[in-house]
Amino acid sequence: MAPTPYPPPAARRPAFTLIELLVVIAIIAVLVGLLLPAVQKVREAAARARCANNLKQLALGCHLFHDANDRFPVAIDRGRLTPGTWLGWIGQSLSYLEQGNLYDELTSPATNATARTRAVALVTCPSDPRGQVPVMSGTAVYSWTTGYVAITGLDRWGKGYPGNPASPAGAYPSEGVIQGKWDGSLRPKFVSVVGITDGASNTLLIGEQPPESGTTSNVVNYWNSLNNDAIMGVANQSKLRETETATARFQQDGGPPCVVPAYFGPGDLANKCHFNHLWSFHSGGGNFAFADGSVRFLPYSASQALIPLATRDAGDLAAGF
Repeated sequence: MAPTPYPPPAARRPAFTLIELLVVIAIIAVLVGLLLPAVQKVREAAARARCANNLKQLALGCHLFHDANDRFPVAIDRGRLTPGTWLGWIGQSLSYLEQGNLYDELTSPATNATARTRAVALVTCPSDPRGQVPVMSGTAVYSWTTGYVAITGLDRWGKGYPGNPASPAGAYPSEGVIQGKWDGSLRPKFVSVVGITDGASNTLLIGEQPPESGTTSNVVNYWNSLNNDAIMGVANQSKLRETETATARFQQDGGPPCVVPAYFGPGDLANKCHFNHLWSFHSGGGNFAFADGSVRFLPYSASQALIPLATRDAGDLAAGF
């Protein structure tokens, strides 16, 4: 019997050489390197847009508060709007930010301690890599912070501002829209839209400043009025930090001193002097809500232009805004 013929073996495809593999890996690495920055830019643009929307909602809440009270919120209400409860400008606006239940709980002595521990997503900038930053008391959450601050004027507490006859010196009158401390007989000037003679579209209302994390003694920017309130001036002299390394207000630890006035400019969490001025996690500038409810992104190069924009009735209009 003749042997059964077998087909010739199929020709084997040669494997990739090491050089070919390295070339392919290099090409993939280049493509990934080109793609990642584009993805990061898209993510940052989306976060910046969500941040602007947060500011829009906060500004709308302030306007709805105005419609109900014929004035904007003051920076700090120490028991006058609701007896026994300190309310920051965000706290005063809660009912107009679809947070009516939280407002009721916050202003009730029976539920205040629980209410202040509630996190409010609206008051955190999506670009903050830390997310919502808590205020700690030991190992427990005492409250939460915000990345949004009311623009009180040139200074955080109106230092150097001549004031108004209706505003006793202790009320800390300032040039902005949301400003002043209402504490007993000390009442700041109530500001209405009519009082913004520079024009609502030419006057700042709310800006950005990332909060300092930590305990009740060193946190900056509580979302509600408790200790270090969410307010800031555009040429600030009222320091929250004395040195680049200080971790609490008024602390003198021997570090490099903070310079004032402090203006809108780039910042970071490591240098504590940056908690004395406006800045953001966005590249090149920050979002601002104006008194007409509009939101605009302003570059750090506009830091000096913010000075006329921070005053409500000085007649010093900023060109190009």
